[in-house]
Amino acid sequence: MRKLLSFLALASLITIAVFATAFRFFTFSPEYPIKEMAKGWTVTYHGQQYQNTNLESLSHQLGTTFSRGDIVTLSQFETLDDLHVPFPYLVFKTQFCAYEIYLDDELIESAYEQALLGGQFVGIGYSYIPLPTDYAGKRITIKLFVTENATRADIISPMIGNFDDLYRVILHSAIYALVMGAFMIIFGGLFLLISILFYIRSAGVLSQLCCSLLTVALGVWTLTAFNLVDNFVPPDVSTTVEFAAMFLFVPLIYTIIYSLHPRNNNRILMILIVTSFSFDLVFILMHALNVVHINHFQYPYYLLSILGIGTLVVYDYIDLTVKARSSSQKVLMLGINVLALSFLAYALIASTRKVADYRQFGLLAGLMPTGCLVFVVTQLLNYFIFMTHSFAQKKEYAALTRIAYIDNLTGLPNRANCDERLAELDSGNSNFCILSLDLNGLKEVNDNSGHPAGDRLLKSFAGALSEEFAEKGMCARIGGDEFLVLIEAISSDVLDKMLEELVERLKKLDEQDPEINHSVSYGYAFRAETTEHDTHSVLMLADQRMYEFKRKFYAHMSSR
Repeated sequence: MRKLLSFLALASLITIAVFATAFRFFTFSPEYPIKEMAKGWTVTYHGQQYQNTNLESLSHQLGTTFSRGDIVTLSQFETLDDLHVPFPYLVFKTQFCAYEIYLDDELIESAYEQALLGGQFVGIGYSYIPLPTDYAGKRITIKLFVTENATRADIISPMIGNFDDLYRVILHSAIYALVMGAFMIIFGGLFLLISILFYIRSAGVLSQLCCSLLTVALGVWTLTAFNLVDNFVPPDVSTTVEFAAMFLFVPLIYTIIYSLHPRNNNRILMILIVTSFSFDLVFILMHALNVVHINHFQYPYYLLSILGIGTLVVYDYIDLTVKARSSSQKVLMLGINVLALSFLAYALIASTRKVADYRQFGLLAGLMPTGCLVFVVTQLLNYFIFMTHSFAQKKEYAALTRIAYIDNLTGLPNRANCDERLAELDSGNSNFCILSLDLNGLKEVNDNSGHPAGDRLLKSFAGALSEEFAEKGMCARIGGDEFLVLIEAISSDVLDKMLEELVERLKKLDEQDPEINHSVSYGYAFRAETTEHDTHSVLMLADQRMYEFKRKFYAHMSSR
């Protein structure tokens, strides 16, 4: 619990630091005056004129939506003031409209007119129009040519000012969405790479993989839906990406729920995953082929989303009734629920309110980014749980491996580990050497000085053996006082010299611990010396020579 609280505190501090830095960096005051033209427009639509109109409430006079082929003319009654800015620009937002811009009946800019003839997709976005140096004292007229049915009638108020100031005003008016969108793309991309690495090496991280993809999709949608990339990406492309990213939400959420409930009968959920992905591909394909533009699938997609909410509720009920759910699963399901609720609220508000831009309604502007933030925090928490569990599993596996393959007293590889190495040597064709060693007098040490002294003898000998031979081969304890060294490449001369050095090491140990006698018998054999060329024959020959050494040792001791 202490680690969890520390992690949450650290995650909160990092989040606060990121947002504080971002808000500090993007905080600015316009260097030059900006004129916002909300009122004073004369609107001509279907042969009728509407005087002194506020563009952001245009739907109250003209109806909720425009239809394809409609022409809407917006004329400013007052002439433009000279704002004394170095790079005067007009900025306004269009939704599925080609346009023409006039100053005193002189055309200064037009765009997307080919869409009227060929039916190409226009999209939604801000347009930045450079004004001539003599714009002051002239009246501005904007003529819109609607290219899609069900285009919202309300229009964001045009603004005139210095280009740099205008662009920063647009960005700063959606600073929360800008920071969250960029953060989610970076966060999701990094976690996607991490998840792929874990997915290659282990199972059970499909949910993290899908969460990372969903986070990237949410980030892309946020930046495009709030028109934060309009200065770099054409409106037709950004709007297509916006809807395509949004269409991925439901199938990815289905997939996350599926991965979190592997033991349930998820056949229906699998059908929903395949169906929703298929619908998305059909939507995108029909848009790419210019059959039906992608924005017309928005409301069918909202219906699919409602079905997704119902599915989520069902699995929430399952989680409540089955209490043996993991902490990781509960955390991710919490994030999915918050995200789904924020998306549902967003869809309801966006469908019912007459808004031309999310900036017009504060709740709508902050709803999805906040839901995304909660989802990201639950991912971080889930990753913390996953890594903690994974680390604990690795420690447990390492402990079990040590018990299975390491001699507990000496720390050398045990008989099982040695047998595996012998099998590897058997399968190869190279020459090798087996050195068999047996401690002299271990039983006497145990009988006379006690088992702690015997253990001390075993450990000190194992240390001396490892120091001498560890770089040449594998040292192992295969029995009570029996040791082996497996060496792949060594000459007899070098081995004899190393054995002499081992004996010298043991003499020094005798001086350090006079209570016990450090003495060893040994024998070695090479593969090339046997006719069978297998490890068993080599080991038998090495043991034979070791026992011969031991007989000579005890014969010498008895003659003294």
